[in-house]
Amino acid sequence: MEELAEASKLLERAKELSSEERAALNFFLQNISVGELRALRELKREIPQPAQAIRKLLSLGLLEEGEGCYNLAKPLREYVMRKGRLRV
Repeated sequence: MEELAEASKLLERAKELSSEERAALNFFLQNISVGELRALRELKREIPQPAQAIRKLLSLGLLEEGEGCYNLAKPLREYVMRKGRLRV
């Protein structure tokens, strides 16, 4: 239950995102864990500066950086696993 409350707080932050940052977040909501190179390559098709959008999502705690990959933040992963895919 705590993860769902934390996920709600994180999703509140998403309301302040630019359209590019929102597109990047939606990509990660659909692809919970993605290699760094794949994420940059695929997001480049949708937004001009994917690295900048990813940095913003990391700074807001919406994403986590792994070894060579990006992951949706744990509370959001839990939310998606329990409630299903979503878009912001």
